[in-house]
Amino acid sequence: MVFPARVFRILIASPSDVIDEREIAVKIIQEWNDLNSAERQLVLLPLRWETHSAPEYGQRPQAIINRQVVDNCDILVGIFWTRIGTPTGLADSGTLEEIERVASDGKTVMLYFSQMKQDPEKIDIEQLAKLRDFKKKTFPNALVEGYSSHIEFRDKLAKQIEIQIRTLIAGQSDGEEEFAEITPKTDIVIHFADELGTNMGSQLEIETAYCEVMDFENIPDYVQTGNVNALARPEGVSSWLSYVSSNVNKDYYRQMATHIIQQSFYKPLRFWLKNRGGVGARDVYIDITLQSEKGNVILIPRSQCSSSTPTQVSSSTLLGGGYSPNNPDEVIRDGRDVWNTNIEIRALQPQRELSPSSEVSIGAKESCEILIRSRIFADTLPEPVIQELKLKIKVNKFIITAADMMHMITDLGNKDDSTRPSSSTSSARAKKHRRSS
Repeated sequence: MVFPARVFRILIASPSDVIDEREIAVKIIQEWNDLNSAERQLVLLPLRWETHSAPEYGQRPQAIINRQVVDNCDILVGIFWTRIGTPTGLADSGTLEEIERVASDGKTVMLYFSQMKQDPEKIDIEQLAKLRDFKKKTFPNALVEGYSSHIEFRDKLAKQIEIQIRTLIAGQSDGEEEFAEITPKTDIVIHFADELGTNMGSQLEIETAYCEVMDFENIPDYVQTGNVNALARPEGVSSWLSYVSSNVNKDYYRQMATHIIQQSFYKPLRFWLKNRGGVGARDVYIDITLQSEKGNVILIPRSQCSSSTPTQVSSSTLLGGGYSPNNPDEVIRDGRDVWNTNIEIRALQPQRELSPSSEVSIGAKESCEILIRSRIFADTLPEPVIQELKLKIKVNKFIITAADMMHMITDLGNKDDSTRPSSSTSSARAKKHRRSS
């Protein structure tokens, strides 16, 4: 896959006695690229004089290496054990000259000193003495790392390269607008969605109804007009567990009234998301705050907003059964001015859009406007992205009698729960009791 990327060059500088560490450093950089480059649009390039310099005549060798390799690096990783290196004519070793040159340019220098044991027969006393002198000069003016094994070196370098890369990115962020414009990024936008999950934009108006039954207590018990045939009690363990007893549901009318009021009062609140950027996001978490100026908003889980129509016969099993509320006060509580909810998504790929299933329903006792503030978190976002949506709820308010409600229940009968009373039906039943919001 081709993608534009920023490149950071990391120079590996060392004498000849740390060949293993040089190879480890290259592998660490390559592994970092494998894990991060495509997603973060960033590539680390390991530089070594033996792989990134070319033969040239007419200058001292280290000067050629400086021009071809050293001066192009962004970070220098210096590694020492028992040697300081070969003199260059200007410094005690090529490694020291490279370190001083990079440091004088204000670039990052990371120094590592091996504490592993060495065969005394292989130690050059003169080289070791120069290394000790270098340490004495360096330690008061630098933060350096020691390691006692190759594994420890690998772990420390892998962690600390990541730290330095983040610091380097932060320091170079100013004045790079042109690069930012062409660099793919994560760009998540949140809008409203309808019940089918279609994008409805950042502003939405919904219409609901708030119906009050002034004498709800006068809604009568339900009485079945026909004969109720009792079910014979089956025999056997299997039959016993599935045994159902059916009884007349005396609360049917009250449950139907509550169901009608609830279905008209609440609407599902659903959102639509799209990653408009070129980088996928994982662990997307959206913290959503709803705020109303009137303080009359009610937010409930969809699980509490039952869509099942009550039945005239109540059924129960040994394993329990469903529950239908008998009074609107059970489903329409006092409103608040601030509510919170959230959305969690495992991943959102570039240019992908989705609408998570609605988990909440919203209602209000009076018409109002709601400001919805979303804080979007994701692994590819350096900080939360804040977006705002505006929701307007238009509430049609009705005051009716228990007799009016009974007429509505009779008209509806035992229809599918998707049938809801229209504003015109409610208006006809409300007659002179109607009160507009």
